[in-house]
Amino acid sequence: MPTARRRGDTPPPRTANSEADVLRGFLDYLRVSVAAKVEGAPEPQARMSAVSSGTTLLGLLSHLTAVESAMFTGEQVTDWQA
Repeated sequence: MPTARRRGDTPPPRTANSEADVLRGFLDYLRVSVAAKVEGAPEPQARMSAVSSGTTLLGLLSHLTAVESAMFTGEQVTDWQA
């Protein structure tokens, strides 16, 4: 039985001309996927945790932005906890 996809979900890229193209495509896929999950969420919901770990949509988005900045721009992270 095929699994139903959520509205807006697309599969990750599988192939490209080069490894760099695959990596860029996958990064773009992840950005769009996270943005689709956060888009339209009311601010109180984005700041409220719905899971036992305490993770929030806003916290996850901030974390991903910081990781991407550190990985691709060389920005120095001084406080990984924050």
